[in-house]
Amino acid sequence: MKILIIGAGRVGSQLASDLSRLGHSITIVDNDEEKLLRVSSQADVEALVRDATDPQLYEEIDIQSYDVVVAATDKDEINLFVAAIAKLYNIERVFVRAKNQQTSSLLQLLGVEAAIVEPQLAASIIFSMIQGRYGIVDLVSTITGDFHLVSGSIKQTSILRGKTLLEAIRDGLIPKSIKLLAVFDGERFYEVEDSPVLDVGHIVIALVSHTSLKEFSELF
Repeated sequence: MKILIIGAGRVGSQLASDLSRLGHSITIVDNDEEKLLRVSSQADVEALVRDATDPQLYEEIDIQSYDVVVAATDKDEINLFVAAIAKLYNIERVFVRAKNQQTSSLLQLLGVEAAIVEPQLAASIIFSMIQGRYGIVDLVSTITGDFHLVSGSIKQTSILRGKTLLEAIRDGLIPKSIKLLAVFDGERFYEVEDSPVLDVGHIVIALVSHTSLKEFSELF
């Protein structure tokens, strides 16, 4: 895919590196040349030193030729602008980093595919660890309809304890209405295929239908 990333901070640069390694064509834009030099030295990307709020930029790079646009700066107002431009050019897949729920609400009105609200994500993961049960993280309701992004904390009595995610799926422990996404061990995230053996305190992140929230909670 051809992907445009606005913002070469920690989020944008990591995303650019990861997607580039998968063979995607990446263009990353930032007004900080030093940040762009750093990411371009680590990944095969096209790095442009430009102001993301300049409408002419999007004509020059032919934004309509991109499959995905990601607004990943640390300023909500810039990310909103980028999202609005992308939707103006009829880009279907737009992902936006947001710092507060108010911005997320505006982004939903624009019809972006997902608004990732960082404080809400962090708070929900911590909440689920403290409570020892799942916590709903309402981040992608614009595309998932009756689904929720949720996290569950492994306890001593969890039926998932002692298994990897692949083993749990293979053993029929995961209902079809639950889509496992990742494991967080307190330091890093693991994809399903790389899941460690689950133990107390590990966080499982999944996409779960509204009607299956109880089933998901019973896994923990």
